[in-house]
Amino acid sequence: MRKLKLKINDKDYTLEMNRDTIKWLENYDFSLEEFIKKPVTYYDLLWTSLFLVNHQDVNPNLAMKLMETYGENHKVAKVINFAIEEYKTFMNALSDINSEKSDEELEIIEA
Repeated sequence: MRKLKLKINDKDYTLEMNRDTIKWLENYDFSLEEFIKKPVTYYDLLWTSLFLVNHQDVNPNLAMKLMETYGENHKVAKVINFAIEEYKTFMNALSDINSEKSDEELEIIEA
C-alpha cells in the first residue's frame, strides 16, 4: 500500500492504511456505501484512520485539530480521496478483483 507524507505544524506525518486500519474502520461500520449516507462522520474517520499505523500518539481529537490546521492551507479532500483509494485497493486485493492470475479451480466436497 502507498504512503502519504504531510507536514502539519512543522511536523512530518506518514499516513497509510493497513489491515488493522481497515478493521478499525469496520468497527465503526465504515463502508463506501455508508460514506455517501454519513459523509461528515466518515470523512473524519477516514482522516483519523490514516494516522493509526505510524502515529499512535494521535488520538481522534488531535487528528481533528490536525485536519483543521492542514485545511487552512491545503485541500483535506485530497487526503480523504487518498484514503478512499487505499481502502478500495485493499478491498480489491482482498477479494482478488482484477487479478492477473489465472482462475484456480477449487475442489468442493459436500459434507
